[in-house]
Amino acid sequence: MSDNNTDALRNWLIVLAFIFILCLFIVFLAFLNIEGLSIEQRLDYGIKALTTTGTIFAGIALIINAFYGAKRAEAMHKSAEAANKSAEAALKNAEAAQDKQITERFAKAIEQLGNEKIETRLGGIYTLERIAKDSKDDHWTIMEVLTAFVRENAPLKKDEEQELPKIRTDIQAALTVIGRRNSKNEHENQRLNLSNIDITGVDLIKANLERADFISSNLEGALLREARLQNAEFYDANLRSAVLSEANLQKAYLSGTKLQQANLYKANLQGSFLPGANLHLANLAEANLQGTNLSGAKNLESYQIELAKGDRTTILPENLQPPEHWKA
Repeated sequence: MSDNNTDALRNWLIVLAFIFILCLFIVFLAFLNIEGLSIEQRLDYGIKALTTTGTIFAGIALIINAFYGAKRAEAMHKSAEAANKSAEAALKNAEAAQDKQITERFAKAIEQLGNEKIETRLGGIYTLERIAKDSKDDHWTIMEVLTAFVRENAPLKKDEEQELPKIRTDIQAALTVIGRRNSKNEHENQRLNLSNIDITGVDLIKANLERADFISSNLEGALLREARLQNAEFYDANLRSAVLSEANLQKAYLSGTKLQQANLYKANLQGSFLPGANLHLANLAEANLQGTNLSGAKNLESYQIELAKGDRTTILPENLQPPEHWKA
């Protein structure tokens, strides 16, 4: 309630108190001067009259207080509404300022990706990672930018150009950032496009690469230990000598994949699809092959599956029989 309303209420109560006292005095005197009554009767009637008068004035005081209380509540409600509107406006202004800042940071980072200096490109990559963490709405756009950066700068070479060079620092950084992403900010139909790239020897240990497409990509010697590769696609990809121990490859598509000498120790291949995959000397010790489709797999030997974990749902090439311990 405003100061004016508070002063008015105080003034009203002072006036009411003065009138009340004056009335009490008048009423009391009036009853004392009534003729024909004894002193006891006059006092009795006077006290009753005073009590009635006091009750009336108390009621009036309550009504006045209730009136100003309602006014005070109304003023507080209006004040609260004004405060809420101010807070909403401040929030909108803050969101607008944040959106503007993110847009500026994004534009600057994209510009840095095209810079000649490696340190500038790295700065752009890590700036994009921070934006992806700060803004869920920009997360997938940034993943698309980073995967495009990798495809553009690490394209698959022709056979006559094949080498085993050390992976570029900025390409490794971009893939590391992709592997650290929060996939909860993505839809089920959104997939990382990392097809037709050459990332020989890349370090993606414990990376999150769910729903990544590595179609026809070269990952020879890649370090993918404990990587999350559920629903990833490696059709016709090169994973020779790759380290995939304890990696999660549930429902991964590895048809035609080159897995010669790959280390799949304790890898989870449940429900994965490997028809035509080349598994020459691949380590399948303690790998989970339950529900795995290995029909038409090339160079797969009985000793390899003896060391693996499978069951009746595992589909083997026609020349191989499931081990006895799979039937238990």
